[in-house]
Amino acid sequence: MPKTRFLIQVPGKADIGCNTADEVLDALNDLKNAKGVTVTDQQTGMKDLSREAIVALANDERE
Repeated sequence: MPKTRFLIQVPGKADIGCNTADEVLDALNDLKNAKGVTVTDQQTGMKDLSREAIVALANDERE
């Protein structure tokens, strides 16, 4: 399984791998009613990224 940059973990469901912060934001919009969702940046090892941090990463990707 190819390693993706971001890993979204949803309790009780399969983990979701995303390569861009925009994909993470799209996935989070679909999961907005899910509880306990966490996002890990596997490139930097940062866990529990906030939505604000993901938005900042998405903005950086677009530049």
